[in-house]
Parts: sequence; structure tokens; C-alpha cells
Amino acid sequence: MDLSGTRETLEGLGKSLDREVASDPRLAKLSKGQRAELMKVLNDALDGRRIATELTSALAASGDKERLAAAVTAMHDPVYLKVTHRVVVESLNTTPQALVAYAKGFQKHPPDPGRVQLIQRLDTATAGSRILADTRYEMVSKTLGGMLAEADREAKLAKLREQIDANAPNEFLLLTLYACRKIDLKDLEGYVHTQENEPMGWLARQLGYAVQRTMVDARTRMTDKLVDLAARSQ
Repeated sequence: MDLSGTRETLEGLGKSLDREVASDPRLAKLSKGQRAELMKVLNDALDGRRIATELTSALAASGDKERLAAAVTAMHDPVYLKVTHRVVVESLNTTPQALVAYAKGFQKHPPDPGRVQLIQRLDTATAGSRILADTRYEMVSKTLGGMLAEADREAKLAKLREQIDANAPNEFLLLTLYACRKIDLKDLEGYVHTQENEPMGWLARQLGYAVQRTMVDARTRMTDKLVDLAARSQ
């Protein structure tokens, strides 16, 4: 959990969601007590220490002891550790405004093709854009699904899935370019090379989907709690 940056990511998700919640218009009418109820639900859902412990137990019980051991050995690489920490920190602090400004800069200064290729290799090794697409779809569909008419719900959700899948590789590329913008190209190459190790790719997918489930669960609990609070206020 520590070597992969997963514990750091999980513990940072709570702060990221706090910022998102603070700007959510649905919270404007909540009383102080209602906000406290909502934050308790979110804090329970995003208990990084608990989730990390549960995930460690699940991986240990997976039966892939040799693969897991090989991945742990690979993660001790100093370059991997340095880049992982930087990527986690940058990712947790990324804002939509910063990404937009960064992307606009490509008009005058396109990203280095070598850096782009490395991140595309990273995507292939870790299934990064696939996990991102699944996360986006799960979050949006849970909110949108209940608002659509039953007659055309499946068709609209299928169209949404198609759009998210098409956008995910470019979204992953932009997010990772931004998170890695301060990382030396040689270090980035070493990091990607480590991730292309088969056990590392396997572990990245296990951890990536674990974080995805955490985010979707937190968003679902938040939505359900907001509905509950609204119903009790009527």
C-alpha cells in the first residue's frame, strides 16, 4: 500500500471530495447539522486506513503470491518510488481550471512526442484509461440513470458509455501529462519501464479498480444521503 502510493491516494481522496462537496450547489440549503451528517457518511466511505487494510488482506488472499512478491520487489526501485510520490501528490491537487490552462498551452508548446509515447505505454501497461472510463461511467450513470425515462434509458446510457470510452484515452493522457510535467524524461522512462513488468501491470489494475470502487461507493453514498436529507426536510 505504501510503495504503490495507494495509501497516500486513498487518504487524499477525502480531501479531494471535501473540495468538490464545498462547491456542490445541493449543499447550499443544508443546515449545519445536515452537513455534519453528510460529512460523516463521506468520511466513513473514504476511510483510507480501513480500505488499505481491507485491500491488503484481499491481495494477500488472492493466491498470486509469486506475482505479488515480484511486484513488491519491482516497486523498491528508487526512480519508481520518486515518480510515484510526485504523481500521487500532483493528481490529488489537480483542479479542472489548472488542466484547462495546461491544455491551452499546447497551442504554442505541444507536449514532447517522447513523453506522450511513454504515457501511452503506461496506459497500456496499467489499463489507466479503461479504469478511468469505468469510473466516469459508474459515477455519472448512477446519478443520471434515475433521471432518465425508462423507455430510452438503456439507449442513452449506451451512448454515454460510448462517449466516455472514446474520451478516456485523451483524458488519461492529459491528466498524466499534467501530473508528470515536472518529472525528468529519463525518470519517467524508468517509471514506465517498471510498470510494464507483468506483475506490476496486474497489481496496478487491482489497485486501480479498488480506488475506483471506493470513489463510486463514496459518490453513491453521498447522493443517497442528499436524497434522504431532502426527503426529511419536506
